[in-house]
Order: sequence, then C-alpha cells, then structure tokens
Amino acid sequence: MDKEKMKSIASEYMKIWSAGNADLLDKYADANIVADYTHFEKPYKGITDYKSMLEMTYDFFPDLRITINNMILNASKQKVTVEWKYDGTHKNGNLFGVESSGKKISVSGITILELKNGLITKENGIVDNLSLVMQLGALNS
Repeated sequence: MDKEKMKSIASEYMKIWSAGNADLLDKYADANIVADYTHFEKPYKGITDYKSMLEMTYDFFPDLRITINNMILNASKQKVTVEWKYDGTHKNGNLFGVESSGKKISVSGITILELKNGLITKENGIVDNLSLVMQLGALNS
C-alpha cells in the first residue's frame, strides 16, 4: 500500500476518537482489531468490544474532538505513528474520582496503527493521562 493511502486510512480511522464516530470502526478496522493503550486494564479485542469503550468515553466527553498534529509513515511495515490531541468537556460521570464538572480538557497522545489489506488490525498508544487527571482536578487536595 502506498504512503498516501496509508495516511488517508489512518487519518479517517483516528476520527473514531471524536464523539459519535464509533461506527467508523466498521469501515476502517479489521473485525479482530486489538486496541491497547498503556492506561487500559486489558486490550480491547474486536470491533464490538472496542466500540463499548469508545461509547463510554463519549459519555464522559460528549463533545470530544481529535486533532491530528503529525503522522509518520512506515510503508514497508504497514505502520503509521500518529501524534494527536483531543479536546472535550467533562459533562457526565465520575472519572478518576471526579464528578462531572463541565471542565474543558486538552490531552495529547501518540498512537501506532498497524494495517493489513487496507484495514487497521492493531492500535497501540500512550495518552498523557497525568495531564488529564490534573485538568479534571483529581490531584487537588
């Protein structure tokens, strides 16, 4: 697959992190996708499992929007590294011990996507959750 096609798929796929876009998994993810971030208790396996986590995230942040800052492509290994930022408002639920407060957050992260046959098969990443926890006020005494 050429680099422009990989970039296009990765860019469209990462929109799953904008609230309400979980159904993009049906178009861009392999049915057996494995998604694992350092803060996940366990990897999410399969589209249905992953969608449930995304829907929970959207519930916390119903206006969540992702912005891609940079992409690094490795065409020979069919991998794309994505540097991103998401912004949203904590409107529902208890997150890290903090009840919803209407606080706006802005969090950065890096995701590595693996592709096969034009679909995302694996998503691994790291999120600056310390920044998220601080912005929510979970570390205030």
